[in-house]
Amino acid sequence: MAGHSERYGPGVPKELDRYLVPGEDVVFLLRRHWVVLAEPFLTTMFGLLVLAVLSAWVDGGVETALTLVWLLVLSRLLVAAWEWWYELVVATDKRLMLVHGVITRKVDIMPVSKVTDMRYDRSVTGRALGYGKFVMESAGQDQALSTINYIPDSDLHYQQISQLIFDPSAPRLTQKTGGSSRVPVVEPEEAWWRRKD
Repeated sequence: MAGHSERYGPGVPKELDRYLVPGEDVVFLLRRHWVVLAEPFLTTMFGLLVLAVLSAWVDGGVETALTLVWLLVLSRLLVAAWEWWYELVVATDKRLMLVHGVITRKVDIMPVSKVTDMRYDRSVTGRALGYGKFVMESAGQDQALSTINYIPDSDLHYQQISQLIFDPSAPRLTQKTGGSSRVPVVEPEEAWWRRKD
């Protein structure tokens, strides 16, 4: 995933040039929320703590075996972080994509035109940490991509996907800038605050 796309510019990995067709506009591109790494990280830290406590009470052979077990747990964390880094959720004006896999790259696609309904779920943990889950349904067909979990800043991305699905001709929601999202505002010409009575 080295380099940036020549077609789409900085911030879009060069790899996406292979999957996106000319004229397709990227609405958003993101990685899943960092919470997907929480369990492997906490398991690794807990294992290190257990190893530190037990190493004072056990002999060298057992300590070596425990260290090897902890190194396996650490390698699990590193693989999970590597997978998280290489996984991308992409929404374009034509489709939703999940690009994933480290050794074998896979691209799951849901065409926006096929989505008939979409559900947006936020658990208590999701509301507290800022992520959500999208479940998309299509007209009686099984699609490669139907659920996207751990979407960061999910309120904004839900609005963007909803707009693509249900009102594709409307002005697009702008990308997040400076920590806040903005929706284009159209003010009426004869609003009370503009009248010169």
